[in-house]
Amino acid sequence: MKKTTTSVKVSFEKESACDFYNTLKERVHHFLNSNNLGPKASLKGHTKSLFCVGLCVLLYTILVTAPFSKNLFILFFAGFGFVAAVSVMNIAHDALHGSYAAKSKVNRAIGFFGDIFGPSTFFWRKEHTVDHHIFTNIADHDADLGTTTLLRLCPNQKLKKIHRFQVFYAPLLYSINLIHWIFVSDYKRLYRIYALKNKKYPVPSFFELAMLGFFKTFHVICFLYIPYKLQNFGFGTHLLAYLSFLSVLGLSLTTIFQLAHIVENVTFPLPNQDGKIFNTFAKHQLATTSNFGKKSRLVRFLFGGLSFQIEHHLFPHLYHGYLHLISPIVQKTAEEFDLPYFHQETIWKAIASHFKTLYRLGNPLKKPNSIGPLDLKGTV
Repeated sequence: MKKTTTSVKVSFEKESACDFYNTLKERVHHFLNSNNLGPKASLKGHTKSLFCVGLCVLLYTILVTAPFSKNLFILFFAGFGFVAAVSVMNIAHDALHGSYAAKSKVNRAIGFFGDIFGPSTFFWRKEHTVDHHIFTNIADHDADLGTTTLLRLCPNQKLKKIHRFQVFYAPLLYSINLIHWIFVSDYKRLYRIYALKNKKYPVPSFFELAMLGFFKTFHVICFLYIPYKLQNFGFGTHLLAYLSFLSVLGLSLTTIFQLAHIVENVTFPLPNQDGKIFNTFAKHQLATTSNFGKKSRLVRFLFGGLSFQIEHHLFPHLYHGYLHLISPIVQKTAEEFDLPYFHQETIWKAIASHFKTLYRLGNPLKKPNSIGPLDLKGTV
């Protein structure tokens, strides 16, 4: 989770009174009000969250008490990683966007659910909800594009020889992303803030700093020390099981987030030398974002609405349980304004599209580029 740096401030065109976004917001608000739907989580959403938390507690209890063999223990711990990823996507992601509850303090408290699994959500909240959501797919501004130089996730990034193989080693990097985030990235941020006085990073309050330390300690005790003491297979086995848990968790989270923006058809616009994107914010989101698996209830249930990333980027403060309901409105309105609405029919096609895009970004001269036009003015 590397922070991108730039000296150019990016700006978008202003919306006109009858432009796409204002028309869309009016229609969506009318739909929600007509169906008595608030923007935050409903009772159904709270029930789903309790189910996810309860399932995590149940699996953890089994993990530390059941009479496993060594191999089964490792497999069970790894499987728990997927359940943890699903729970984070369904609970913490909404809360950190402020879309779970009406009060910001409640959202922040719920957002700490993500910290249980190791990474600090304090830094992620800014890098994701601001750097990524506003500057989507803009090189040197979208934090999600600057995770590591070993991956070329954008046509505007420098091409290296090693990138020709990124389609093969990307899953490995995705799987160790969370491990690096927990034990390296968070501490590097703190070092840059307090030792190097780097003002480009948000400074945590005393409370946030205390919570960061608390959850880092809690995570190690909960997921490494307690299983080791209660199962007692030997430290090597427990370390392997723990790393398998984090690998599956990291692979699941990273892959799902990549399926919205690093796929075919979407664009990677650049601002001009003055930082101007000659497009409105909403149209920029349509051009740089893609949905997947819209018709699958299972996909929708598992990934907390992240399969409806277009709607999420246009209405980031809307609880994910409503995104599929407003999707037809967004698509119809986009078509009326002759704007793109990208989507892959299934999650498997989205995954295939992602890896095709990784290949073409790493080997731009071997195959035609179908990831969308590069327009220096950032127009749709």
